Amino acid sequence: MNFKFLPNLITLFNLFLGCIIVLLLIENNLKVKHVFIISVICLILDYLDGYIARKLNAKSDIGIQLDSLADLVSFGFVPGILLYNMFIAAPSSSVGSISSSFIPFLGFIVTLSSAYRLARYNTRKSSSKFFRGLPTPANSVLIYSFAIISAEGNSFSIIILDYNVLMLIVIVSSILLVSNLKLLNFRIKSLKFKGNRRRFFIIFISIPSLIIFGIYAIPLVISVYILTSIFTFYKLKN
Repeated sequence: MNFKFLPNLITLFNLFLGCIIVLLLIENNLKVKHVFIISVICLILDYLDGYIARKLNAKSDIGIQLDSLADLVSFGFVPGILLYNMFIAAPSSSVGSISSSFIPFLGFIVTLSSAYRLARYNTRKSSSKFFRGLPTPANSVLIYSFAIISAEGNSFSIIILDYNVLMLIVIVSSILLVSNLKLLNFRIKSLKFKGNRRRFFIIFISIPSLIIFGIYAIPLVISVYILTSIFTFYKLKN
């Protein structure tokens, strides 16, 4: 039996779940940390469709476009909604009532940046060693971490739910998405230490951090990933 339809089916299911996530966030039916669990499933599906496509030799132009469309919803539109909701939850006294009515929409700059990154990815040859700019799934996880922390009602929440901090998150996130910064690709072809040292280093740092600090560790993990990539692709050339 020919199973070459399977990768596209998985991609469409990813898109289906992405649509559900959008509705849940808009209607505010579930806490963000619970919605995040569905997004984790989307992350797994996003990996599986490509992996299975390579194993079945079922790569196609339609599959590439479908994958980007699913990613745009699950990992592009969703972060925009998360940022919009955080802006709405933030005290607006510092910017005034008129400004506070349109500033939350600036969160969707991340959605636009995600769309640009995905379109650029589809028109460039990909490398097995690195990504160009922060991948949309990684950026989505980063924004989720800020959204979940902001709902905890502690001192970190107060820091995040500030218009200036949120605008900084939007700007940094958007720049990372559209930049040409080389970042390590985690398509590990073998488990050998040679050639994977820095990937294993990131994993070694990430797992204990996530176990100990939970969602609070994600900004740290993303920062370690970016700094390790910069050291790998730029510092070693000097």
